[in-house]
Amino acid sequence: MINQPERVNAGLRLASMLVDHFIMTFVCMLIAVPGIFIAMFDVFTIDHEPTDIFMGSASFMFFVGFSAYFNKDIFNGRSAAKRILKLQVVDIKTGKAANPLKCFVRNIPIVFWPLEAVFVLANPKRRLGDFIAGTRIEYVEHPEKNRMDWPKFTISVFIAIGFSFLMSLPFSYLSSMHETEKTPYVIESLNNQKSEEANAVFTTQLNDLIKEADFKIYDNIHGEERGYVAGILYFKYREDYEDFEQSESQIKELLAKKYPLEQYCCFIKFVYKESGSLNTRQRFYK
Repeated sequence: MINQPERVNAGLRLASMLVDHFIMTFVCMLIAVPGIFIAMFDVFTIDHEPTDIFMGSASFMFFVGFSAYFNKDIFNGRSAAKRILKLQVVDIKTGKAANPLKCFVRNIPIVFWPLEAVFVLANPKRRLGDFIAGTRIEYVEHPEKNRMDWPKFTISVFIAIGFSFLMSLPFSYLSSMHETEKTPYVIESLNNQKSEEANAVFTTQLNDLIKEADFKIYDNIHGEERGYVAGILYFKYREDYEDFEQSESQIKELLAKKYPLEQYCCFIKFVYKESGSLNTRQRFYK
């Protein structure tokens, strides 16, 4: 193994950190993409159920991806950037490639990256994580190929996922706070005749405002002596949709007349669609 310690300077280390950051952020986003698609699909699906707009699933998937960030040096002490720049994380005691667990530990403080950058400027070979893990950075032209320590590899991966999960908990909590309450209506109590009548009433009496109405009316709600009205109203014109306060007052007036809150809990989704654009709002009237 040919070592050239003098080649490890602050510029090289900062470049390594920057390249690793871009690569690992891309990896995190790649892992988060399924969660983003699931959340976006839910947002843009027009149905009779309330839509949750907070992307809790995407946040969780992003932090699962972030666990890979903690283990970026796990293979022979070399991340993608370190392979490009010929750097390696080595055990300060043995001078050999650091094991997966040490590589994981040294990357935990990366969440405080401004502090880590200060350490690199002061000591290019050892940032804060290196002092904690007992490692340092060496310039290595031809690294030795070491056998993977699979037990420590497994421990590092699981701890990283667990740590990332803990980091995602505040976002999961925020997601739960933004979840839209769903009414426990009795599915079997769907009244098709009343639903069709509602469609005809709203498209006829709000003809200047509404292009199409799509209602589902249920006769029963679990634990209540009321029915449940779920409606989708499609606006004819953008200006009516944007002047929502005025338009809603007309809709609420008709809604209260046909389905008084003493007898029904109402959920309405307001939609305006045009080529390449979909706009939605939703309201509960209880």
